[in-house]
Amino acid sequence: MLTLRRLLAAHEEAIIETGTAWVREVAAVDLAGRPASETRALVAESVRTYAALLLAGDPRPRDAFIERVTTLRSNLRFRISTLLRGFFAFHRALEPILARDSVPHQLAFDILRRVDAACFEAAFLTADTYARKLHEVVDTAQRELLRREKLAALGGLVAGVAHEINTPLGVAITAVSLMQDCVDELSHAFAAGGLRQRDLRDGLARAGEAGGMALGNLQRAAGLVTGFKQLAVDQSSESRRRVALGPHLCELVASLAPLYRRGPHRVDVDVRAAVLVDTYPGALAQIVTNLLQNALVHAFPEGHVGTVTLSIARADDGRVELGCADDGVGIPPRLLRRIYEPFFTTARGSGGSGLGLHIVHNLVTELLCGTIDTESEPGRGARFTIRFPADPGA
Repeated sequence: MLTLRRLLAAHEEAIIETGTAWVREVAAVDLAGRPASETRALVAESVRTYAALLLAGDPRPRDAFIERVTTLRSNLRFRISTLLRGFFAFHRALEPILARDSVPHQLAFDILRRVDAACFEAAFLTADTYARKLHEVVDTAQRELLRREKLAALGGLVAGVAHEINTPLGVAITAVSLMQDCVDELSHAFAAGGLRQRDLRDGLARAGEAGGMALGNLQRAAGLVTGFKQLAVDQSSESRRRVALGPHLCELVASLAPLYRRGPHRVDVDVRAAVLVDTYPGALAQIVTNLLQNALVHAFPEGHVGTVTLSIARADDGRVELGCADDGVGIPPRLLRRIYEPFFTTARGSGGSGLGLHIVHNLVTELLCGTIDTESEPGRGARFTIRFPADPGA
């Protein structure tokens, strides 16, 4: 490698300049908006990594350079071919110098063969490292989108439950006020000495009715708060706990009443089997919420009134089967194969994010270790069937 050492010492600047010009030319799409000085600095560093590897057998500068340049580019719109060309620039710049310096053909061939081997090895390492970092970027983005979707769903439920709680609390306040009026009337009559037995009996009866009405509505409000509290805890965490799936689904659908109660559609629950599962209630809550929202938004266009049925059963293979079926307009075949794609939606103008079913698919397949199947025909509704083990991850 004495010849290569001599060539690098004599022509390093020329190699860097030629390599920079070639990379800027062949990767113009990625580099048009980047300063030439940046490209030159990276090419110069790659030349030094080759010198360390080929002349001293030290791969550490190359590995450090690959780590740095892939990190630098992983958050930008950069094609992997641009990164790889940065390593092949050394060969492209060295070849004319070998010819110009009249290096013997066999020696020049041996030098370029060793350079090519180093280029390919660096290219493979770069591709693997860059792909890994891009996956990390995508995974981070998906986790953030999932977190935001959870918070958005929870925020919607907060508003809906607040509206639901206002009704029983308002009735309870009215009933308590009525009871207070009855007590005041009896107190005044007693103080005036004109309290008759009939007045006492009627007043106590009205006060009792008002008290019963207040108690019933306060209990209803307390039930809503308790159910929502458990739902809020479940949706904001991924802890596992043991639940009776049928009653849990009924409670969940009741807590989701603000999504459908003010509309014309009906939501039914069909529990065909008593199923006890050790699972993630938060994931189940989000799955049911997204499936129900998806049906209410997409299955029933204006003027079409329908029913959504959520069901619990045991599959033939012993797994739990959670179904969501509607009698709506159905899903066209051309859209059916795309419904789980992230950001794909046919209701963009109506607030659809295209993430609901994508999140459902991820939760079912990754967290619950299950499967999800979809059946639909235009005009005959759609059915989503989720099957998962009663003890995911066991």
